[in-house]
Amino acid sequence: MSESPSSPRSRTTRRAFLATLATGAAGLTAAAYARYAEPGWLEVAEVRLDPVRFPAPRGLRILHLSDLHLGPHVSLDFIEEAVELGLAQRPDLIALTGDFVTGRLREAAAYAAVLRRLANAAPTFACLGNHDAIVAAGPVGEVARTAAVVGLLRAAQVGVLVNETCEVAVRGGRVRVSGLGDLWTKQNHPARCLTPLRGIGREPLAHLLLNHNPDARAATMAYHWDLMLSGHTHGGQVGVPGVSEWLAPVKDKSHIEGLQSRAGRLIYITRGVGSLYGVRFWSRPQVSLLVVG
Repeated sequence: MSESPSSPRSRTTRRAFLATLATGAAGLTAAAYARYAEPGWLEVAEVRLDPVRFPAPRGLRILHLSDLHLGPHVSLDFIEEAVELGLAQRPDLIALTGDFVTGRLREAAAYAAVLRRLANAAPTFACLGNHDAIVAAGPVGEVARTAAVVGLLRAAQVGVLVNETCEVAVRGGRVRVSGLGDLWTKQNHPARCLTPLRGIGREPLAHLLLNHNPDARAATMAYHWDLMLSGHTHGGQVGVPGVSEWLAPVKDKSHIEGLQSRAGRLIYITRGVGSLYGVRFWSRPQVSLLVVG
């Protein structure tokens, strides 16, 4: 005997089919959003810094950009959009914390022209990330890529700091700025540019530390610095609790984005501008502005 169209079993089958269809449609919508919408939807994250913790001139505005990742999934036009958005925040000091490319550097002259807009607006300093750092024992192509990235930054008039420290005049005062080499490529050497802690005193100037991979924090805690800026994590690229921590390429999963205090120091991790594989979900690309006071 055949079932009538209105029988309980047929209604159940229709409901199951519609539920499956709705689930599939939702999945496709989420996938399309993660691939084609959110990776290009920049946001500005403004963070206030306690002047006791970071004793720089009050009102100092630090623009922090990271993980630009020019390459197959991040266009120069998008990076330029992030630069424009960052400059609209009227920064006094600009920090770039690595991963300027994915793969081989292309459009070098045009890329340098975009980044030069930052250096023309305010003192701009950069450290290198694992995608652009020297691999001392690695293939020749890795070393060549690093030379190209360093050349790009110098052409853009950006101060490249690889285990180096300098002082800069900003907003009527001075700030120390250090940049570390990348952790994964074994170029991270804090002893080369940071002063060991002695007693309970602190340095006379606020000390800003640029360090691509936040896992390198552990090696720096025996030295003076006040505020560390990092990237590398992309905020996990997928802002789903549990998933984002799992995807974030760091050992310390307790802090993959935002501002935290660790042993009296401040650490800020930005989600970054670009992405790997061109995917973001509930983890929008970020232009970060840190304001003292």
